Amino acid sequence: MRRMRVSSLPLVALTCALLLPPAAWAQQASGIAGVIRDASGGVLPGVTAEATSPALIEKVRTVTSDGEGRYNILDLQPGSYVVTFTLAGFNTVRREGITLTAGFTATVNADMQVGSLSETITVSGAAPLVDTKNVREQISASHDLLDVLPTSTKGIDQIVSLTAGFTGNVSPTNLYNTQVGGANATFHGKGGTYMNVDGMTVQMATLQQGWAPNMAVIQEVVLQTSGISAEGAADGAVVNMIPTEGGNSFKGTLFGLYTNDHLQSDNLTTALQARGTTTSKVVKVYDETASLGGPIKRDRLWFFSALRWWGDANIDGGRFWNKTQGTPFYTPDFNRPGDRYEWYQSYATRLTWQVSPKNKVNILVDREQTCHCRDQLSPVIAGGVDAPEAEFIYHMNPMGLYQATWSSPVTNRLLIQGGAAAALDRFPAAYNPSVTLNDISISEQSTGLTYNARSTYNISDGPRYTQRFAVSYVTGSHAFKSGIQIDEGRNTVNAFTNGNVTYRFQNGVPVSLIQYATPYVLTSLTKADMGIYAQDQWTFRRLTLNYGLRFDYFQGKVPAQQVAATPNGWVPARTFAEVTDVPSWKDLSPRGGVSYDLFGNGRTALKMSLGRYVAKTGTQIPTANNPIQTSVNTVARTWADTNGNYRPDCDLGNRGANGECGAMADQNFGGFNPSTRYAADALRGFGARGSNWDLSAEVQHQLRPGVSVTGGYYRNWYDHFLVTDNLAAATPADYSPYCITAPVDPRLPGGGGYPACGLYDVSLAKFGQVNNLVTQASNYGKRKLVNDFFNVTLNTRFGSNLQVGGAFDTGRTVNDVCFNVNSPGANATALPGVSATPAAFTATTIDGQPICRIVTPFKGQTQVKTFWSYPFPGDIVVSGVFQSLSGPAITASYAASNAEIAPSLGRNLAACGARPVCTATATVPLVAPQTLFEGRNTRLDLRLTKQIHVGPKTLVRANVDLYNALNASSVLVLNNTYGSAWQKPIVILDGRLIQFSAQLTF
Repeated sequence: MRRMRVSSLPLVALTCALLLPPAAWAQQASGIAGVIRDASGGVLPGVTAEATSPALIEKVRTVTSDGEGRYNILDLQPGSYVVTFTLAGFNTVRREGITLTAGFTATVNADMQVGSLSETITVSGAAPLVDTKNVREQISASHDLLDVLPTSTKGIDQIVSLTAGFTGNVSPTNLYNTQVGGANATFHGKGGTYMNVDGMTVQMATLQQGWAPNMAVIQEVVLQTSGISAEGAADGAVVNMIPTEGGNSFKGTLFGLYTNDHLQSDNLTTALQARGTTTSKVVKVYDETASLGGPIKRDRLWFFSALRWWGDANIDGGRFWNKTQGTPFYTPDFNRPGDRYEWYQSYATRLTWQVSPKNKVNILVDREQTCHCRDQLSPVIAGGVDAPEAEFIYHMNPMGLYQATWSSPVTNRLLIQGGAAAALDRFPAAYNPSVTLNDISISEQSTGLTYNARSTYNISDGPRYTQRFAVSYVTGSHAFKSGIQIDEGRNTVNAFTNGNVTYRFQNGVPVSLIQYATPYVLTSLTKADMGIYAQDQWTFRRLTLNYGLRFDYFQGKVPAQQVAATPNGWVPARTFAEVTDVPSWKDLSPRGGVSYDLFGNGRTALKMSLGRYVAKTGTQIPTANNPIQTSVNTVARTWADTNGNYRPDCDLGNRGANGECGAMADQNFGGFNPSTRYAADALRGFGARGSNWDLSAEVQHQLRPGVSVTGGYYRNWYDHFLVTDNLAAATPADYSPYCITAPVDPRLPGGGGYPACGLYDVSLAKFGQVNNLVTQASNYGKRKLVNDFFNVTLNTRFGSNLQVGGAFDTGRTVNDVCFNVNSPGANATALPGVSATPAAFTATTIDGQPICRIVTPFKGQTQVKTFWSYPFPGDIVVSGVFQSLSGPAITASYAASNAEIAPSLGRNLAACGARPVCTATATVPLVAPQTLFEGRNTRLDLRLTKQIHVGPKTLVRANVDLYNALNASSVLVLNNTYGSAWQKPIVILDGRLIQFSAQLTF
């Protein structure tokens, strides 16, 4: 036998001819496809193509080329492959060095010469970087890449932090990434980030992130951002995690990580000190992981298990426990700064069973516990300034993910797949230390500080159950797939409030209170979140068309419920009947795309995609229509503490003004008649559900072997917004306009003193009358929400093991709500698919500038993100991650008093009623949205790794990480309540942190 090795590419044209869009495979399986020709360029049908890899439990996957010389090997696990082409009368061609990432179909074309089967030509060459067929934009991060970069405790946030275009995740505030926040991130203004494992949703029924991924059991993470096919169920970015499978040899990893307060620098500058800022401090961070995989029965049954314990403890700068806890006063205890302690435990095992050559089953069990054992940080990240005792703690148990998948390549062209999963998530809230049942929550309006207790405590239980089934039929030029996905979920909330009341103070003086109708337990169900789709693809020479259609159906339900009378007797016992079809949505969403190999050499691709995506939702709409929720469980009223005893001396059970308390702002409080209901056009039929259209246009070009660049324009726009119309006060005559003069303050634009006008107050006759109807915004006017973004991404694969990646991303958002619902002062809108929330008044102007059309400029959404890794002699590896993000927007919410408003309004605020002493306030914006920004957030993280080879199969990595290497002190969260604490930084980037870790792989 004659063996030849060819280092160039004359025999195998490495052009990217993806015959099946990676987006077509929900579980992100990979593939190998291409065209086989003879020496004259003619296509060769009947060629046997065999793919072999250690990643395949059956070792070999075989197909035969069709009449056009095309072949397609489906359902391959990520890993390294060799493909062998054989045909009687021709040399055997062997293609080595094919590396598959999740969701990627590698193009391997072959040129076969006439000769003997005993003659084998082995071909090696650089892997293609430009995908000339797939229109989906995706980023793939393997476990190996995360092992190399300074990623600390691994999680979803690391993937998000490496991807330009994401905002809203918590990772920039947390150098060590223990917390799980990737599900809060948005990409180019679209929705949230949706988490899948093997193509099935794992978030809570409410779409909150509950289950914390154990990254030790995840082989690869694929992040899809645009151009998603008809199989995709989300309107935003999708993170799909691919679990690791075992193999025919035993392999394992031991990993440990640790740092503490002695390894962190102080980054508090003089300027930040002058703004009243204090820094946070790491007490400890740890991660202990052990994994092992191998055969239970060779070539038939494999296992992979990963045990992981990780957590952290911190001290929060600028947040202090209340020294006078249990009194009406907040006295910061500087000897007790706010602290956080949390831990995670995961016990995960995955079994892979090759039942027969045509049937493969995977079973994943991940049993978890999570404890946020002291005050949690997430409300602070959202802009709150709660004192530690005003938050809650929770020990989430039971938690876990249970999943089974099945795949069957029935023939070379027919593939059947199915799967089912259960994600269990329970959030039992409890009091923080020193808080008792008798402590009342108090909020200081001048600073935004809430102290003494949390307003409402919720014990939530939100399991989600998912199933999927699909059938694919593939030939060389044509690929078709059809399938169904079904999710069900339940959200049960047990809510309770101390004393069923909270207080509102202004500069230490009581001005109002809020009453609650708790405790209650409400349950809402997602009966069916179903999608049926068909995805098709045709390849014509250099042009590939991808098109599909998706039918979505969502049905919500509320079971019959009973609520006992409140302990204080304000609200009697209530019984509520079952409510169905809340909502009952149906949608048809077309999606299509085109990719063109510009020069026919696989190095330059022009791509465009356009698709409609319905708003991803959970139990929010059923909950919003739950009779317990709509029967008004909270109500505000003014409070004039005339005797100064800090106790409301009035009959809180009386709905009218009496004693020191004003009338209830909603006379429906606790009643059986709902104050809010949804119109049929918001709940039922085709097109009622919120949606967006997503357009992308890209150019991908390979600059040289191993280096490619992508430039793209991305646009998305929303439709089917909801608005809330108070039918009880539905005419312009029911509202009166007023202006105020902004305080004179050098911190305000132009030093303040300008007018804020176009503000409205409901008439006294209509005060407390609420009959809200949630309906389509199109009934009143046109709402506009459009995002335009530009991105340039560099991608490299160098043979020297040098890895470099990076991107520049910038964009502009227009959010236009300049239409009236019933008057300029009663405009309330919502994003698609979620319950209505108040928006800026249509007529409001700040220093003459209207604010109903909010434009977020490029300045507010420009990002630069890069990462690199380079090996030096002596088995030394240096890697880093750099991020430069736009700073947070600065706003100013001002609690204007009745005395400031009455001269312009011509009367007292309606909340005052006929009372001689009025403590009512109105929240007024003093800064036009998206016009002022804090400085940029810049961060550099570095890692130094020493690799030690112990024998041929054992590798030890010793790492030293330096997070925030430049010791930057970027401001991340600001206090936006106008007053003495306005613009005081709540959170700044953690100071420089040294972290040690080690990993043993065998």
